[in-house]
Amino acid sequence: MRLRENTRLANAIQQAIIIDATVGAAHAWAYLSALDVPQSTILRVLSGTGQRRASDRRPASQMTTE
Repeated sequence: MRLRENTRLANAIQQAIIIDATVGAAHAWAYLSALDVPQSTILRVLSGTGQRRASDRRPASQMTTE
């Protein structure tokens, strides 16, 4: 697994995921926007439509055999 190069951004995204799960995506979006995270990144993280990053581990339920 490749280590993240921007730990500040990685920490902010982890916090936003927690915010999303507890109080909703609007609050998580506002949090990331206040930290000047690009909107395209915010949308990708909060959309929940898949892996956020190729190096992230996928849950077992999403793994496929290749």
